[in-house]
Amino acid sequence: MINSHAVADIKWIPGTENLFLAAHQDGSLIVYDKEKEDAPFMPEDVSDASEMPEKAATGSDGAASLLRYFSVSKSVESKNQRTNPVSYWSVSRSAITAFAFSPDCQCIAVVAEDQCLRVINIVKEK
Repeated sequence: MINSHAVADIKWIPGTENLFLAAHQDGSLIVYDKEKEDAPFMPEDVSDASEMPEKAATGSDGAASLLRYFSVSKSVESKNQRTNPVSYWSVSRSAITAFAFSPDCQCIAVVAEDQCLRVINIVKEK
């Protein structure tokens, strides 16, 4: 109901009892709450990666274009938190192969089949 692509990796969010993060093969990361019901998902279009400055990426134009892949379809700040997902992030156009939380749980490192490593601040959703 939320994402029809297979889950590639899944982890409980450290320090929480109900929340887990699932990486789907379409390049999305979705936070679910085990206590909430699932419902058909409609993106809220709360964030546009084009708002991020291209100079944030160091190096070539290819690196800058990777920033455009990140978008937030549902924010952790969303007022609609009655059902899953808690948040929905599109990270890559290819399958995510692994992710790991930083020790302070503020960021995640994500690798995908496009051979790129991304570090995302999950609190600021950037």
